[in-house]
Amino acid sequence: MEEEQVPGSWVGQRVRIITIVTADRTAQEEATLLNLDQVGITVSREELVGGGEEIVFHPWAHVYQLGPLVG
Repeated sequence: MEEEQVPGSWVGQRVRIITIVTADRTAQEEATLLNLDQVGITVSREELVGGGEEIVFHPWAHVYQLGPLVG
């Protein structure tokens, strides 16, 4: 099965990300896509505590689904 390609046009856009946390659990978040490469994606999201922004890297092995926010 061929890998799905993430459009570079999503960089700078708000996206929804579903990541694999454990074998039977996923997590969903919304963030701004900052960069993507062969290793994974880098996003900027609101900190859970403090309300600032944090930069987070997700390796492709942990990204279950990634897509732009719709309307």
